[in-house]
Amino acid sequence: MSDALSGYRRLPGREPRPVTQGLVAIIAAVLILGCGLLAGRLLADEGSTPAPLPSPSRSIP
Repeated sequence: MSDALSGYRRLPGREPRPVTQGLVAIIAAVLILGCGLLAGRLLADEGSTPAPLPSPSRSIP
């Protein structure tokens, strides 16, 4: 019975690093989501500028 991976050859000196790949993927996901949330927040706040406050006036007695 032949092994399913019998034709697979790993390159010498190259070992898979799933932990490093996972950390890079997590960092990339956080950056992408963070930038998306920041952009959405900036776009949502762009149209809702508060009205200017009226200048205080002195009452004349």
